[in-house]
Amino acid sequence: MKEILYIQAGSQANYIGTHFWNTQESYFTYEDEEAPATSHGISFREGLNKKGEPTFCPRLLAFDHKARFGTLSQANALFGMDDATDEQILWSATPVQYKQEPVRKSDYQTSMEGLDLDAGSPSSTVQLTDIQYWSDFNRMYYIPRTVQKVPDIPDWEDIEGNWAAGKETFARYNEDTDLMEGSLRLFLEECETIQGVQLMHDTSTFGSFVDSFLTSLRDDFVKLPLLAWPLLSDVLPSIEGVDDKRGRRKIINDALVLRSLSELSSMNIPIQSPTTWTDDVCRNTYLQANQAHAYHTSAILSALIETATLPLRLGAPKDDISDLCAQLSWRTALPFAELSGVFPRADTLDLEKRIYNFSTAGTLHATHTLAAAYSLPTSFPPFFSSGDSSLPLSGPSGLLSRPKSTSVFASIAATSRSGNLFSGYARFLEQCTRRKISMENAGIDFDEMGDLANDLWTLHDNAGGEMDDNSDTDMRGEDEE
Repeated sequence: MKEILYIQAGSQANYIGTHFWNTQESYFTYEDEEAPATSHGISFREGLNKKGEPTFCPRLLAFDHKARFGTLSQANALFGMDDATDEQILWSATPVQYKQEPVRKSDYQTSMEGLDLDAGSPSSTVQLTDIQYWSDFNRMYYIPRTVQKVPDIPDWEDIEGNWAAGKETFARYNEDTDLMEGSLRLFLEECETIQGVQLMHDTSTFGSFVDSFLTSLRDDFVKLPLLAWPLLSDVLPSIEGVDDKRGRRKIINDALVLRSLSELSSMNIPIQSPTTWTDDVCRNTYLQANQAHAYHTSAILSALIETATLPLRLGAPKDDISDLCAQLSWRTALPFAELSGVFPRADTLDLEKRIYNFSTAGTLHATHTLAAAYSLPTSFPPFFSSGDSSLPLSGPSGLLSRPKSTSVFASIAATSRSGNLFSGYARFLEQCTRRKISMENAGIDFDEMGDLANDLWTLHDNAGGEMDDNSDTDMRGEDEE
C-alpha cells in the first residue's frame, strides 16, 4: 500500500494541514472524471467507529497547545461523546470551581452540521473574521489519538525560540501520554508497507519539541524515510537583528532546527514565513489574499505542497518518499531542497515571472507532470479576483469568489541557492559570538555557537558542490484545469 504517516506540530502547520486534509476529503466525492487517481489508503486509515461502521480518517498526529485546538476534541460524532467530562476530584474539602466559557463554534462549523455546504449556498462561504482557530474550517473527523493536545504555556512565558523549554515539554508530554510507544507505534504498526513520514512543524514553537521527537523516532526506526517541511520563524538572520533579544532567539532556534533536520530527516524543504513574502504573492490580478492571516496564507501553501507531493499519493505511484529524497539529493548528500510555484496559475503568458521561491528566492527550471485541476472545497478562502474570466464566479458579480477548482504550478528542486540560507544563519551566529551577545533561553552557549556556525558553513559548502543556479529540478507537480 505504501502508506504515509503525517505529523503536524504548531498552529501554522495545522492551518496548512487542515486545508490539505479538506482537499483530500474532496477526492472521495470528486465529480470530475479527470480527478487525480489517488489511493485513499496511502493517507487514510480504515477503521470502525463506535457503531461498528467502516470509516476513513487521516493517518495523522496533530500537535498544538491545548488552547489552540478551538472546538476540536479527541472525541466526536464518530468516536464518542465530547471529552469535556467531569473529572474525579481527589480533595477532601469543598472545591471552588472556575469554568471558562466554552469555545464558540465557527459559523462555518455550525452551518456544516445542518447544511450541504457543497451545494453553493451563501452560508458555504467562510468569512475571514469567523476564523480564530485552524479547526474552525475543518471538514474531517479524526480518530482520538490524532489529537495531541500539548499543555498550554502560562501567559507570562515566552516560548517562541526557547530551545530548552521545548525539549522539556516533549520529555514531560511523552512520559504523561506514552506518545512514542502508544499513539506513534500504533499508527506505524497498522501500516502494511509504510513509505515514510511527512512532517510539518512551526520551528519557533515546536522546533526543539520535534527535535526530541525525531531523536526518539530514530532510536527505533533508523531507516524510515522522512520528508520534512520546517516552517521558519518570522525573523530573518541579519546583522541588524543581533540586538533584538526575542528575534535573536528565534534566529538561533531556526539555525538549531536546520542542523537537527540535516541529521535526522531524509529530505527537508524549508518554508519562509508569510511575513517575508513579496506583496504580489497574495495580491495580484488573480488573488486578493490577506497576507497577515494564517487562514489565507496557509491555503496558498497547502495548494502548492499538496500539488508538489501528489505523485506520492497516486494509486499506482511511480515515486515514494524514499525515491523523491534520492532524486533530490543525487548530486549531493545535502538533504535540503526548495519549494517554488504559482497560485493560482491562471495565465500561461506571465507564468515564469510570477514563480515565487518560498524557500529562498528566485525562479527554478524543471520538468513537470500534469494532473487534474486542484479541488477547492467550501472551506477554502473566497479570495480569488472575480474579474478574471478563467476563474468562474461562485458569488455575485464584482465580489471575490471561490471557484470549484483552479490550476496550480508547484516545484520542488535542489539548487545551490540553499547555500545562501545556511550562510545567512552562520554569519549571524559569528556576529553574535564576536559581540559576546547573551544567549538566554537559546539552549546554546558561546562555544556551541561556534560549532553551530561551523556546521552551517558545512551545509553551505555541501549545497554548492557542482550545482549552479540552473540545476535540474528533481520533481514538479502541476494541476491543470
